[in-house]
Amino acid sequence: MPINAIGLLNRSVSDSWLRDERVIIDLSHARGYRLAHTVTIDADTYMPTTLIVWTAHQHTATVVVAPSVEHFPSASIQNAVALACVLVTPARTIPPLEAHTP
Repeated sequence: MPINAIGLLNRSVSDSWLRDERVIIDLSHARGYRLAHTVTIDADTYMPTTLIVWTAHQHTATVVVAPSVEHFPSASIQNAVALACVLVTPARTIPPLEAHTP
């Protein structure tokens, strides 16, 4: 059974939405993921971390595929999403981070 993934497209950093969407689709298929949904955000998206993680949960996705790490609005959002999911871009794969417990 294929692993579910969601795509992440940030319109604030994308200069070609169609190209970036094609990158998400092609990368998902190349890795053997089932692309269940693509989340579209921009600079005005309220609570993007919650939206991304909740969407992954709703689609039982353990992977977030993005055209580049720049599609994550900040490093802190990237790290927060990486606590729940594998992050995949054409350049690299970021495995889930382990939560820090004091």
